[in-house]
Amino acid sequence: MLEQMSIVKQNVDNKIESRIKTDNPLIEALYNSALYSVEGGKRIRAVFTFLTAGLFSIPDERILNSACAMELIHASSLILDDMPFMDNSELRRGKPSNHVVFGQDTAMLACIALISEAAALIYEDENLNINEQNQIIAVIMNSIGFQGLAAGQFVDLKLKQKHVDFEIFDFINRKKTAALFSASASIAAIIGEADKKQLEAVLKFSEDIGFAFQIIDDMLDVAGDEKVVGKNLGHDKVNFVKLVGREEAQMYIKKYHSDAEQALDIFGSKADTLKKFSAYLISRVM
Repeated sequence: MLEQMSIVKQNVDNKIESRIKTDNPLIEALYNSALYSVEGGKRIRAVFTFLTAGLFSIPDERILNSACAMELIHASSLILDDMPFMDNSELRRGKPSNHVVFGQDTAMLACIALISEAAALIYEDENLNINEQNQIIAVIMNSIGFQGLAAGQFVDLKLKQKHVDFEIFDFINRKKTAALFSASASIAAIIGEADKKQLEAVLKFSEDIGFAFQIIDDMLDVAGDEKVVGKNLGHDKVNFVKLVGREEAQMYIKKYHSDAEQALDIFGSKADTLKKFSAYLISRVM
């Protein structure tokens, strides 16, 4: 599984580096800013996209651009998260945040450019038909709009000084983190022509793993090592561990992980690698 992750990362890195470059000195800094935030990622969402595609035996060339698009969307969200008017974090992936290096103005424009480039990757993908392209674009845009990242971030920001209960945590975490996992699963389901039960299964899996993943991030934010995690800790305004405590948070992780894996049972042995990947994600704190 780790070897497969390494292969996916290399292919995604190569594709992205071939796209985000320019010979025009007038906008070179904009490209450098965008690439700066894309570089160095673990490519977790890209790997998730590839492994979910494996459930439907989708050839790698049919999923590569979509996996890259998810990484570009994720990178754009990190730029926003770190802004002074958001989480005000000056460290990301073990290096200064984008706005610290390039300024807030360039960072914001890079964020917009990355989202646009994600859409372009899909529409220019010759391995997808027009119907698949349109459906995938709709999924990606929904994952970052009023039903996704923007909504989760808005609630996170505006309720930071108010009492936060489990229902609000659930909303924020599913919109901010699980939304991109769900989008990845939906993309695979679209290309793989999943039936209703298969779609429900991969969405259940992705939502629960996404939620567990966010709880783990919250645990690391409370008790992690900045040098290991690669970002400023203690900046999260809404933290699940602070609400329920470490022991109960671990119970939630185990429950969501178990429910997620059960959802994949309908795929039989085809889901083995994806299950191993989910266990790998959970192992960061368990």
